[in-house]
Amino acid sequence: MNGYTQAVSDNNPLFDDSEVARIDITINPAYLQSILQAGNEESNTEYPATFRFTSSKFTAVIENVGFRLKGNTSRYAKKKWFKVSFNTFEPGKKLKGNEKLNLNGEHNDPSIIRSKLVWDLMNGIGLPAPRANHVRFYTNNQYYGLYINVEHIDENFVKARFGNNDGNLFKCLYPADLTYQSSDPNAYKFV
Repeated sequence: MNGYTQAVSDNNPLFDDSEVARIDITINPAYLQSILQAGNEESNTEYPATFRFTSSKFTAVIENVGFRLKGNTSRYAKKKWFKVSFNTFEPGKKLKGNEKLNLNGEHNDPSIIRSKLVWDLMNGIGLPAPRANHVRFYTNNQYYGLYINVEHIDENFVKARFGNNDGNLFKCLYPADLTYQSSDPNAYKFV
């Protein structure tokens, strides 16, 4: 596999593992209430917010980011998962080469380490995997808990690992079961 992938720099401060950084989202309370309101679990509506990343090595404040729920079963969990999109309202905006970040609550893992360990192991042996680190996550200055900040898998991820983004990038959506449909790629699109 190493012959087909490129090494990715480990010095991106967004994924630095030497400390537990802090991520703050500041959002209109009415928007946050809408995001968290029962019955809105399936909504992918992104609301404007301010993103702040704080560590001893790097601090950034990004205004006007998109903020929403993410995931499948996590949408119904007590500890929600979130997506931060830097380019929702301002196309092309990135933070340290990233258009999006995923804040995973790991509601099914009390240790909040399993996914992170697997990604670290994969990266360690040269397999393409997202970078991740633990963060303390706050929304409107309220502590939501320890989360895993995960690099979003998109065209930037593919280009950084494979040198181009010309190929296909698939995302398995629930209730996909990996059953062969046909040789027509459109047969696999989520309906």
